[in-house]
Amino acid sequence: MRTTRRTFLGLSAAVATFPTTFSITRAQTKPDVIRLAGPGNAAGRPYGNGSIGILRGRELLEKEFEPDGIRIEWQFPRGTGPAINEAFANRQLEFASYGGLPNIVGRGAGVRTTVLAASGISPTYVGVRPAAGIKTLADLKGKKVAFQRGTIFELSLSLILAGVGLKNEDVRIFDLQGADQTAAIQSGDVDALLGQGNQVLALVNSGLVEVLYSTKGPAPGSTFGSFTVLDSFAEANPEIVARVLRAYVEASRFAGLDENRDKLYDIWALTGSPRESYVTDYAGDNLRDRNSPLLDGFYRANIKAGLDFTLEQKLVRKPFDVDEWIQDSLLTKTLADLGYETVWTPREADGKTRT
Repeated sequence: MRTTRRTFLGLSAAVATFPTTFSITRAQTKPDVIRLAGPGNAAGRPYGNGSIGILRGRELLEKEFEPDGIRIEWQFPRGTGPAINEAFANRQLEFASYGGLPNIVGRGAGVRTTVLAASGISPTYVGVRPAAGIKTLADLKGKKVAFQRGTIFELSLSLILAGVGLKNEDVRIFDLQGADQTAAIQSGDVDALLGQGNQVLALVNSGLVEVLYSTKGPAPGSTFGSFTVLDSFAEANPEIVARVLRAYVEASRFAGLDENRDKLYDIWALTGSPRESYVTDYAGDNLRDRNSPLLDGFYRANIKAGLDFTLEQKLVRKPFDVDEWIQDSLLTKTLADLGYETVWTPREADGKTRT
């Protein structure tokens, strides 16, 4: 089902009866299943990128919970972040790793989740049709730009355009999902699109677009996200949450080792995106920086910028306490237990690493 901006904004109605506090006695029995989600992808195969893809690809949770008789169920909806919010609101999920804008909006709409870890930083790419005559970001003014509204790319576009004195209102936005974006570019119905490397670089390889700009560095407009848990599940099953987070951190560690590059590309290519698009996207990048779970200054600055944007765009009606939502105590303990305190270098709010 296609998720539009209207259904995205309508999430607040869907969670109107969702409790804002819980008085739940911890479960006496373990759940039969743990359900996790990540964003769907343009290639259409239900598989994940980044640390969540490694978590699934290496079957870390399946191995962890098999002795308990607990099944692991994965969801990668085409509707990406907005669809994940709806699943959380309907209690069809326990965990998800997805983009910073939709998980902020979900929390702001009343979906009671807690942030356990970050999902890393990835470049945003602006791809343009070669015949569109777009040579600079300023040339995007008045042009037709495609992405799925309500996703992290709505915020990315705002931050990228701000660098050349433009706003989202200065371009003509087409609300399309991945496969529809490709078709629109191919037919000439849109001039440009925003996406991650696995999507945009695949279109570059096929000659449909050229890269106008990317946020490698990282620069403002890079994609970021959170690994979250539903509060009601966390309160009822704290020991299971700790085990899931431990496996997630292990996946992030695996994804941060340069010796694993080829294995990473093989796993991520299971999404259906060309393996070469991941090779190009990650070329010259430090894997640890790209796949860091740290809730550091840069992550928090991105979250706060995202909250400001959602308030400005009226995606969220009122602010919420970001520091209450982001709980780093369990992540700190997990890193200490695993001996990973120095694996990742925290970034300052401006994206620079501490020395």
